[in-house]
Amino acid sequence: MEPDARVAQARIVSVEHLLKGVDTEIAIAAAPGEILTVYPGDTVRVRASIDYMGPTLNDTFYVAIGNRVVAFDEIWVGSVPISLPQSTSFVTYQLTADVPITQVALLPWTPGYFDMYCKLVGNLGAGLPELSNVIQVLLKGQFKNFKITGYDKV
Repeated sequence: MEPDARVAQARIVSVEHLLKGVDTEIAIAAAPGEILTVYPGDTVRVRASIDYMGPTLNDTFYVAIGNRVVAFDEIWVGSVPISLPQSTSFVTYQLTADVPITQVALLPWTPGYFDMYCKLVGNLGAGLPELSNVIQVLLKGQFKNFKITGYDKV
């Protein structure tokens, strides 16, 4: 083997070796206010932050995706138990919940754009943050520009 070939071979490192210890979960993210497009079978991971001060709090972080009309029509939901430790000053906590997007009947408003809100189930005084028209759910395929592009005698 030529010396240059040995050097080139020695520089080859596997992807697995390079990514060892690195979180390789691939996610498609959207910032608050941006539209995230999802399909049935996808999961929307919702992240929120809250500042808390007080005694130990055990509650549930709850997220719903649906439509705000007069009330919020929840179509897809997710929740996770949380525990915030006692604190005598405000501490910021990060909350995360997954919302599985399942197939639903093709009602007049699906597929389409949906709203999202979250809450602490036992402490509604914490607020009900909400974003409008930020989740696009595509329940069936869409087509565009389908045309005949030629024909020949063979």
